[in-house]
Amino acid sequence: DYKLLSAVGVEVHPRGNGSNGNIMNAKGLISDGVKEEQKQWCFNATDISRRLINQTFRSILTVNEYIVVSFPDENDNIHELVCRISEVRTQEENDGTSRSMTSAEATMDDPYRGRVDLGTELYIYPSDPKSVTVLGGRCLPKGKLPEDVVHVTTSDMEWFPVRRLLLAPCIKLTKYVQAGRGKYKNEIPTLSDEERSEDAPTDDGCPHCKVPIDCCTFDRVLLFITSLLYPDEHSFALDLSEVNALSSAADALGLQVLDDLCQSQSSTFESRVIKDRYIRLAEVKTRNDHGELLILLNGMVLDISRWIDEHPGGPSIIPTQALNIDCTVFFEMYHVSRQAFLYLKSFYIGELSPEDAVNLRSSAEGVEASEGFLLSLRSYTDEWRVSIEEKAGEKVHKSF
Repeated sequence: DYKLLSAVGVEVHPRGNGSNGNIMNAKGLISDGVKEEQKQWCFNATDISRRLINQTFRSILTVNEYIVVSFPDENDNIHELVCRISEVRTQEENDGTSRSMTSAEATMDDPYRGRVDLGTELYIYPSDPKSVTVLGGRCLPKGKLPEDVVHVTTSDMEWFPVRRLLLAPCIKLTKYVQAGRGKYKNEIPTLSDEERSEDAPTDDGCPHCKVPIDCCTFDRVLLFITSLLYPDEHSFALDLSEVNALSSAADALGLQVLDDLCQSQSSTFESRVIKDRYIRLAEVKTRNDHGELLILLNGMVLDISRWIDEHPGGPSIIPTQALNIDCTVFFEMYHVSRQAFLYLKSFYIGELSPEDAVNLRSSAEGVEASEGFLLSLRSYTDEWRVSIEEKAGEKVHKSF
């Protein structure tokens, strides 16, 4: 089941420090014209390759595997080279269609192992030219990207070369996926220097596009698509902290199946959130008494019932310390990183009544949340917190 290796990079160095003898005029290894000071630990790359092939033919080689190769000198003393497999390339068997493209080919993952064959070419080079000379040594050339790549620049100017197969489910990227084909036969989209990542190549004739998504989120999107195309090999676990970012990315890309997943995990905001009235403290207490888990944070009512078992601090600290009180101070104390803000929209179900908020006991009596924390919290939540119409034509703003 292992693919045949087309090329292998091999880094070599002497075993030990060379104190067990000098390779002086080793049999068949040193050609005429080599300087005297270079003769110690001097080998011919062709001879190293030949011995390695003889030792490993039809065997599996893995990146970072070490192989010891022995060489006799003119006095029949044995000297050894340590050969490290630094990189491997496998023979391409894909015919270019999505049906036969493997997940590794689709994601352009670097292979890490394969089987040695007669056609395997070894690229031998020294780990340190001062410790060993390799005549005819060479490094494995940098590989070329496939021709069906789309160069994607993210909002933070990072470059992703992505095979068209992975972008095919993204409806809004159709013109990039189909560039040079069908109705887009004469269109190869490009980007200006200001729009394009400086790392993206411009001379391979492949289309360029820019997405309003940061690199970390886009990487997660690609992992999700890979799990769709290759479910037997890849899985995808959606974290509630990333639901909002991935939902926005799905909308920007036209990736409906990802948006559906986000909505199923968090439930739809519109149907979940109470918009026509305030939530009273008595209701919160009643629901908590009946097995739900609602907490109060800066006037927001958050339902964390389905998530509590995943809480990084454990499932017991919130029920024992933060129920039926204003837990804003606790939230600041226990969440130094603003990463925790990313969860809030997924849990939000409405606003606590101002009447109850005024007399609500704090999680830390006599201590208030810092102004910097509250500003950060409001800058993230004000965009989606609801405003309750208490009187006709009058909206009550709730930032407490």
